[in-house]
Amino acid sequence: MSTLVTQETNGDDPAPIGRHLAEWRIRRGLTASRLAARCGLPEQSITDLESGRDWVDRRRVVSSLAAGLRLDPIELTGQPYPPCGASHAVVHATAWHVRRHLARLVAGGSGVQDPVHAEDVAALVAAVRSADEGGDLHAAADGLPRLLEMTAAPVTYASLRSDASVAAARLLRRLGNPDLAYSVLHRARPTGGAPTPWEMAEEVWLLLDMGRPALAVSRVPGSEAMLPVDVLLPLALAHACLGQWVHSARLLDRAQTIARDLKEASAVASAWAFAEAERGAFEQVLAHAGEAGHLLPGERAGLLLLTASARARLGRVGEAVTDLVTAESVAPLHTLLHPLARELVHVLSSGPGVPADGLKAMAARFGMK
Repeated sequence: MSTLVTQETNGDDPAPIGRHLAEWRIRRGLTASRLAARCGLPEQSITDLESGRDWVDRRRVVSSLAAGLRLDPIELTGQPYPPCGASHAVVHATAWHVRRHLARLVAGGSGVQDPVHAEDVAALVAAVRSADEGGDLHAAADGLPRLLEMTAAPVTYASLRSDASVAAARLLRRLGNPDLAYSVLHRARPTGGAPTPWEMAEEVWLLLDMGRPALAVSRVPGSEAMLPVDVLLPLALAHACLGQWVHSARLLDRAQTIARDLKEASAVASAWAFAEAERGAFEQVLAHAGEAGHLLPGERAGLLLLTASARARLGRVGEAVTDLVTAESVAPLHTLLHPLARELVHVLSSGPGVPADGLKAMAARFGMK
């Protein structure tokens, strides 16, 4: 039995994926060998994860584990995490506001009393999106309830409603509420209506987080030659999660060719890094990450977590810790809410030659023990 399973666990302590894996495997009555066969992974990988010798930094691994256990991936990642600190409490409460909003819609009301003007909706959409991309999830979450109410009002600004739903869905996805994100995203679309490119891109990201890369691929209609960069990038990652490396590379090459500015070029380089991570090419992860110099803080934090994991896998533990600390400084809540950050805190804290005090302080800020 895994040493992690035998430890006393606190239900409010966000545990590493390996601990959740061991607990669910035992609940399902599976041996490590049987689970490995279900997941298509080596038995040693299961053992290493459960013992804490390894960690999960690839979407395809967590998706395979969840599928083998007949779970949603969030059952393994532990999301959404219990609130730790005032800012986290604010964003955590967002899910309650969204559920209340959806209940009102089902009941036939919007909850909006004052007149709604298009320019006010547009300004709030821009503010929520800017705060999210800029690494300030507290501000983004603070504006989300009002944004949802405004876009539910009986007005006919279909494009604004779409923009608002994408901004809301992306924020909810980051918070670890993919089910709510999916509901919000599809509520804004007329029955039978075709998705906008931004809705399509967000749906692919959502399905990836839900461990459904094959479904994500199937949800992108039409010719790939006509897709914008925003859609090509998550689609390429979906193919990488399916092990379709050639197809993934072709999509990323296409995105690189049509990137319009340094921001989009950096997003493509970052997507290359994530795709390379799926096949375990960690030196390539770092090479592509070095070309992503113009990411906004929210996305930069995610890439820093990826490079931290890549450096740790290459034995460059000190550099890994530096990247992890930098990610938190760039976008604190993005980092706190990201499963990979928690995986790295657990694994690096137990490694030799690591400044344990700094990681212990980070673990405390994350509500971990």
